Amino acid sequence: PFAAMLYNSYDFVETLYNSLSDKGVIVLQLGEATEYSEAAAQFTKESRRIALIDLLVDVGFEAMHLYEDGNCGFNGAWTFLVAFKKDGDDQAWYRSQAQVDVQIHKRMIRTKSGTHALEYFDGAVMQGYRNPHKIFESAFCRAEPTPDSCTTDNFRESVPLSDFEVKMSTVGDGSGRGVFAKVDIKQGTAISKKEAARGIHVPGSAMDLIERHRAQSADIQNAYGYIDGYGWGTHTFGGDEYFVEPSIMTFVNHGCNGTFNTL
Repeated sequence: PFAAMLYNSYDFVETLYNSLSDKGVIVLQLGEATEYSEAAAQFTKESRRIALIDLLVDVGFEAMHLYEDGNCGFNGAWTFLVAFKKDGDDQAWYRSQAQVDVQIHKRMIRTKSGTHALEYFDGAVMQGYRNPHKIFESAFCRAEPTPDSCTTDNFRESVPLSDFEVKMSTVGDGSGRGVFAKVDIKQGTAISKKEAARGIHVPGSAMDLIERHRAQSADIQNAYGYIDGYGWGTHTFGGDEYFVEPSIMTFVNHGCNGTFNTL
């Protein structure tokens, strides 16, 4: 079919990429949503969907998001793909429900009747778009070989937080505090896994507000100092976001300069 040939054409996908601005975004319809009983895409006709995603990566798209919507007028939900040319330009994708609702309130033109201009979209709906549906995830993890992102270490032994203590480090001047084990730890053991899952997440939008107002408030300045001093920055969810350990694990050297080691 023509569509199958078109969406498997490197030249066509590259043309789409080149036609966008530097901060370009494209939305593609990928057909009917995956059903729970389906095999991995590599074993079905949905393999064309995976081939298209691979092409988008090959031509240069750096961030992509899948979502499903059941209000398209078809017999079932349909899948869509949003592709961003630059990683980090998708920060708005991760806005909270309140942030999305505020933007809708600011940007939508009021109707003369006073009724809502949007029938099927608000901040709550956007939260459902943010992450791929569980059914899609289940089918994805049926691939062979099993993708690395589908494996977990739920059965890995973990050393409890009580087996560690905080002391001043002696590795060099100005090294500050460090976390030291009070017992011998077996190689391959996880460290305080339960507490590690409870990290404090400061999204990029929150960091923007903190940066903007920290000079006006001692409390905000103190919060910034804590986040900047004990957290680590990533771009996973778009923008400059931070994670901070809520326990003594915050004093572990995360090895941002390449000095980390692995148990």
